Amino acid sequence: MLELTGAIPGGVTGATLVPLLQGDLHRPRLTVYARGGRTELSTASLANWSAKVAGLLVDELGLDPGDPVAVRLPAGWQTAPVLLGTWWAGLTVVDADAPAAAAFIADGTDDSDLTADDIFVVSGHPLGAPSSQVAAHQRDFTGAVLPQADRFAARGAVASTDVVVRSGNRDLDLAGLLTAARVTSRAIGTAGRLLSDRPWTLPDGVARTLVAALAADGSLVQVLPGAAADLAAIAAAERATVTDGPVVAGLPPIDQR
Repeated sequence: MLELTGAIPGGVTGATLVPLLQGDLHRPRLTVYARGGRTELSTASLANWSAKVAGLLVDELGLDPGDPVAVRLPAGWQTAPVLLGTWWAGLTVVDADAPAAAAFIADGTDDSDLTADDIFVVSGHPLGAPSSQVAAHQRDFTGAVLPQADRFAARGAVASTDVVVRSGNRDLDLAGLLTAARVTSRAIGTAGRLLSDRPWTLPDGVARTLVAALAADGSLVQVLPGAAADLAAIAAAERATVTDGPVVAGLPPIDQR
């Protein structure tokens, strides 16, 4: 069960992903169907990518606990470690227009309204290919993150009252995000497999899908817009046990569990 009080090393990630490293490292945790194909991350792969992001933010950029990191990315396999790595480093995920210490944006998007010391362009490519459109003031995410270490040790604990997501005028602390995730994780069930096509809005969409699936010791199958896919076929192939968004005969929606 998620610990909702006190301080947790690594914050959201320390409460959800890190404990899974004590189990089967090869179990799938995130499977994404996108326009370009299917990408799957195991426990180990998701942890390694998240550690690289945390290392990039802390070891290379020198960010301090609580610093704001803007994440302007759609649901995707690279978005997951960006979020988890940011939280692992004890930083605050923001999606508003406030200044940020670092930012992650999608390939081809406008950053003219964004104020950040370092801006990383995330390709979203199923195989993690470098971004195709990187301006002089930006950095390619793939090239920046790959040299980082595969492991990360949280530098300190995140208090339950520390803000982990700032979205518009709404601040959500660690306990609040984990509480929201726990509600959905109970509906997913232990080791359940959630099929979703919901957007990863901050904080609700991410808490309801990615964080909740990890909190349930389960996994998420995310179908992105534009993916040429038969949802019923995906559900069968991926052995989904519950859905959030897609209507698939024989699979219960999480809101009805």
